[in-house]
Amino acid sequence: MRSLLCLLALTLSSCMTVSVQPARTAALNFSGPAPDVVILGMSGHCAPPCAAPSDNYDLLAHAGTLDRLADAVAAAGLSVQVAGYTSNAQESYSSARISPPQRGWPALRRDYARLREEWEDNPPRVVLVGHSHGVPWLHQLVRQFPEQPVAALLDIDGVCELWNLDHRAALLELPPDLRGQPDIALACQPLPGAPWVGSSRLGPKDLVPWHVERGLEVHSVQGGYVPDPAGNYPINVFWDRTPNVRPDGSRQGLTVGHSVLEGHSRLADSQSRGVRWLAQELGRLAHEWKAQEEKRRWQLKKGRRQTSAISPELSLIHKRQPGA
Repeated sequence: MRSLLCLLALTLSSCMTVSVQPARTAALNFSGPAPDVVILGMSGHCAPPCAAPSDNYDLLAHAGTLDRLADAVAAAGLSVQVAGYTSNAQESYSSARISPPQRGWPALRRDYARLREEWEDNPPRVVLVGHSHGVPWLHQLVRQFPEQPVAALLDIDGVCELWNLDHRAALLELPPDLRGQPDIALACQPLPGAPWVGSSRLGPKDLVPWHVERGLEVHSVQGGYVPDPAGNYPINVFWDRTPNVRPDGSRQGLTVGHSVLEGHSRLADSQSRGVRWLAQELGRLAHEWKAQEEKRRWQLKKGRRQTSAISPELSLIHKRQPGA
């Protein structure tokens, strides 16, 4: 049994003694003007010799995945900032196996709430990306803030196996305001009244609310031997088994890809086929956003020209109309 648990943990993500490298893309900075796009990443479970969740680290930044996605956005001519978080119930924590200190759920939730508070007049488009255990956190986060539009939600092989074992007890010790509603402690629990998917009910991990404009997800090879020799482990034990759905059961605006040559851990790397596909799709979306922004600016400029062309006499008449 112990050897089986080790094998299960090994497939979730690579983790050794690590000096975690930050993303080279500009970091999330609330003290300056809003970028066009903000990318927030939530990494998942580490693997032996680490002890999850205390040794979980920002793999998506360290592996260059956040940068690859940010580069796809920047190539469309949009400014972008990124921030990475880890699968942990603590705001900030340190470990003998990782440095510097990492940021968990409370930090993610706080920063997410600040996006609209700090940049209410010019909110950036928001892209969320999660890997493995990182996906349940993000899906529940999105449900907690229905007033915050999400331009794109990117799932890299989201799973719930071992998630409750790692986090539920620690989350239940947090005050309600840090857990939020729907309760983050229920992120890997079946949703009451939700449809059945196979032998289990649909959970938050596989639900994409309507205020998420686009959903992109990629799944690893479904079990067994991993054909790609570049993979970290030869056997794939965990993989996302359920494509995401909307609250009405449809898949409108949702796209799923299957990386049939890559395992669960390899899939999170910036050079994986799965991440390259996500970056390509995100780049297409970014070009659409750029075109929309240019159209909006043109309409505003056109409106200002029309306003300035109004004669002083007509302008005076318009000003007097409310009192007529």
